[in-house]
Amino acid sequence: MGDNPPPPVGILESLRKLGRTGVAVLQNRLELLAVEVEEQKVRLVKVLVLAGAAVFLANSALLAVSATIVMLASERARIAVLIALSVVYVSAAAWAFLALRKELRSAPPVFQDTVAELKKDGEWLNPLN
Repeated sequence: MGDNPPPPVGILESLRKLGRTGVAVLQNRLELLAVEVEEQKVRLVKVLVLAGAAVFLANSALLAVSATIVMLASERARIAVLIALSVVYVSAAAWAFLALRKELRSAPPVFQDTVAELKKDGEWLNPLN
């Protein structure tokens, strides 16, 4: 009584191809995401190593230069020299902080390429918009 004929083979094959295509697109996007995560990790490590080296070397140099300048100044001028050096160091630290903040803010958004590709996929799948 209710023998339904099996669906045509063409429809099943089309659905399989559509599924394989969807999985391939998703795999491609995940691979792009993984590449972008790796790029961000490398950039972060590079920034941290450079910042650490800069801080260490700058502190070492400032200590040596400051001690030399103070020792070369006369005893009555040492307080004034220390104050002047402090003003210079605070100014330099403020400049370095502002430069670091600018660098961190100027970085491209994380996963920018992945988001762009997903938007293109969405536009392709919904051509009515």
